[in-house]
Amino acid sequence: MTNNNLLKAFKEKARHLKLNQKDVRFQRTMAFLKAKGLLDTNLNIKPHLRGRLKLNDVLWAARNVEPRIIEVLPAAMLHFPKNFTGIAPQELKKILVCIQHGDNEGPDFEGLEYKKMKFWANTQLKDKRTKPVQEKRQPKAFRLNPKTLAILNNLVKTGKFKDQTQALEAAVEGYSALNKRP
Repeated sequence: MTNNNLLKAFKEKARHLKLNQKDVRFQRTMAFLKAKGLLDTNLNIKPHLRGRLKLNDVLWAARNVEPRIIEVLPAAMLHFPKNFTGIAPQELKKILVCIQHGDNEGPDFEGLEYKKMKFWANTQLKDKRTKPVQEKRQPKAFRLNPKTLAILNNLVKTGKFKDQTQALEAAVEGYSALNKRP
């Protein structure tokens, strides 16, 4: 390919990219991700918090305009699941499960390493409204003795703890610290 042909090809690709940046699928995707603090852009796109995104539109925007979208997509889906509609590809579903379980290894997606996607899922966002996946509480069901429940309730009444869960966590962490061997 000569330099002129190469220059023409680049110009055509740049023109095509500008057209794709004006596409509503890209605009909505970037507006949402920008509002949530997952991505930023120098394009004039106003953040938009509400609305649902079709997964196919998000993947189109990632493949045709901004590849960084794929990097933050699993984090967005885990933190804001109600904002996405449609059926996720199997590979993406596997990635979500691996991140939720805290696995160090997982499948790559669209040429992007699993570790990069996991990084974003475990990063604290600027607005601090969502917790990283590794810090989210996991519901467990326990059957406690009434005497133990009374102790938990008394601890909460003292004002040191907000609720029974916080008191129980403090007790477990304190017990763990006492039993560490030097």
